[in-house]
Amino acid sequence: MMKNENYLRASHSKDKGWFWFGLTVLIQLLFIIVSYLIINLSL
Repeated sequence: MMKNENYLRASHSKDKGWFWFGLTVLIQLLFIIVSYLIINLSL
């Protein structure tokens, strides 16, 4: 039972890590798109 509990905790922390990874990637993509639009509009 303890083994299963540890496994669940590990998978949960893994999901949390993937969530933060996805969030940072989305923020970077948004930043790139915004800067790209600003460059095109200024030209």
